[in-house]
Amino acid sequence: MTAEYDVYITPGLQEQIYLVQYPNRVRERPYNIRSGAAPEGMRIKPESGYLETDVRLNTGYNFNKYQGLKWGDALSTARELQNETSTFGAAAGFQGARARRAQVPLKDRADRELDISNDMMGFHESEAQNKVMHTQTLGGQIIKHDSTSEASGSRPMYFIGAFRGSELHLTKVDGTVQMRPQFHHVDAEEQRARIAAQRSRDGEAGHPQGDARALLQKNQKQGEEAEKDKLENRTRMMMQAAEAEEWVPLEYVDEDEDEAFEMWRERMFVTDVHAAPRLQSGMDADQYLDAISAPRRESPNRRRKRPPRRKQEENLEDGEEVEAKADEATAG
Repeated sequence: MTAEYDVYITPGLQEQIYLVQYPNRVRERPYNIRSGAAPEGMRIKPESGYLETDVRLNTGYNFNKYQGLKWGDALSTARELQNETSTFGAAAGFQGARARRAQVPLKDRADRELDISNDMMGFHESEAQNKVMHTQTLGGQIIKHDSTSEASGSRPMYFIGAFRGSELHLTKVDGTVQMRPQFHHVDAEEQRARIAAQRSRDGEAGHPQGDARALLQKNQKQGEEAEKDKLENRTRMMMQAAEAEEWVPLEYVDEDEDEAFEMWRERMFVTDVHAAPRLQSGMDADQYLDAISAPRRESPNRRRKRPPRRKQEENLEDGEEVEAKADEATAG
């Protein structure tokens, strides 16, 4: 069956439209209210392009309460030592690898284990007091679909299609981001253990040790080493920008809510199709077919097949004999 649609391209929007993908999640279980996995909060770093969301976990089914309390304590300590979001990894830049020098008291191992055991006795109360890591963080970096930012111009170009009767309305996608599980809780636990070990060593030595500082060595390098240095400098600048940029909170609206449908109808369709400008093609039908397929036999763009080399040599010899006979006839 063949169908024809009038295609319309919606005008540019002030808001950014991103294609959000979840490679580790099956299609039948999306992150929404119907699946019982609606995001509780979302945040974005617009300049560096990082996006994160928190999805609530079911703490009453297949949930390790001890680890939930342990990692909850690690994240709480990280917020005191580092920042309010306790973000680690590339989204935090260099901030995830270091903590503030504030002397936040840390419990020793015995006291910490005792508190976790007591909290497990009243787990629901501990969960209400935000002592349990009850959310999973998903995150990724947005790949902007802007060909002008790449010398090769090989960025993809995606559109969202919306049908209305015999009309197809296309809206350009500004970027793509793949959301994968983030292990900030593991990094927070490792940071806590590292700080506790450092304080123990400082106490035994009797004085705090100075922070290790990297020495910048400048050499005149060429070739591959110079290119490697450029890549490292570019990565360092990107991480510094990510560290300096603050998270911007976003409001999540579930796809089944009326507000989502209203926004869809408002932004995904051309309001006045009769006043929409018409696209004029620079090629006729024959030129279009030649551009997307093999040129037709009668097309001026069709390349003429060259005869084989042996055939060319035979034609050349025949031509020389004909020319020689013509010279003899002229001489006679």
